[in-house]
Amino acid sequence: MRALARLCLVALLALLPAARAAADDAIQGRILFIKDGDLWLMDGSGPHQLATGGTFSQPTWAPDGGSLAYVYRGTNFADIFVTDDQGQNQTRLTNSQSTVLDNNDWNLRPAYSPDGQYIAFVSDRNSALPTLWLINSDGSGRHVLTTPGLQEEDVDALSWSPDGTQLAFTMFNEPGPTQIGIVPLPPAGRQQAHVVTTQAGGALDPAWSPDGDWLAFAGHDGPALEIYALQPGNSESLPTRLTSDGQLARSPTWSPDGQHIAYLSNKTGNFEIFVLDISTDASGALVASRPRQLTKDLHVDAASGLSWGR
Repeated sequence: MRALARLCLVALLALLPAARAAADDAIQGRILFIKDGDLWLMDGSGPHQLATGGTFSQPTWAPDGGSLAYVYRGTNFADIFVTDDQGQNQTRLTNSQSTVLDNNDWNLRPAYSPDGQYIAFVSDRNSALPTLWLINSDGSGRHVLTTPGLQEEDVDALSWSPDGTQLAFTMFNEPGPTQIGIVPLPPAGRQQAHVVTTQAGGALDPAWSPDGDWLAFAGHDGPALEIYALQPGNSESLPTRLTSDGQLARSPTWSPDGQHIAYLSNKTGNFEIFVLDISTDASGALVASRPRQLTKDLHVDAASGLSWGR
């Protein structure tokens, strides 16, 4: 019996490193993503489906994690809805579907303000291409958000600064490429909207760190897209490259504690979720670990992005 007990103990000890590794790899919080038009969630237990329907797109957590906004995509329109954290009890914030018109408004890219009172989004309601809009989180007070100092033709993915005073967005002007712009909120006074990236091949998908010091984004490096970060408050800050996947990396999102960045990469053949551990060195420069793969064979929708909440 003693020999058997010792054998069991040895076997148990042999399993402990694997168990510790599994615990270390488990994420804190919850990451929203889209697969085949369905709403999915990644948490410490792994990925699982939250809501089905084939019409979900671009989900984003509310600051308190109790609800989320998403885009409902129809055949010729897109509207913004809010639902609880279980994907139940949907509330429609925009209503662009028409029984008369063949092509209606497209409302995309919802992004909550840090206090949860507002949602910024893009819409082509009054323009040929999407521009910035703002709406109260209850659906009231919808209005255009101006960008003094910039004349962008098209706007895409958004990210709100943690203090609520700035909005970063993907912007495009002919002949391109896309870059990251920042507009002060409210857009008034002497502060002007301005461009913060100068990537030769373009930049997109901004994501502000929880402390407001860093702005992560996807930037072109030749034919590849890699994840970068810069300090938007420092005009002399040069982008730091955080990945070297050599493929397409999209949609960075910070963990609530600011110690990790999740992103999407197709380096395994299809877009899957990867995560970086983030720290700073003695000089204050950002340092990223080697990426860890969180999903396998899920074929995540890269255009819908990721949102990491509590």
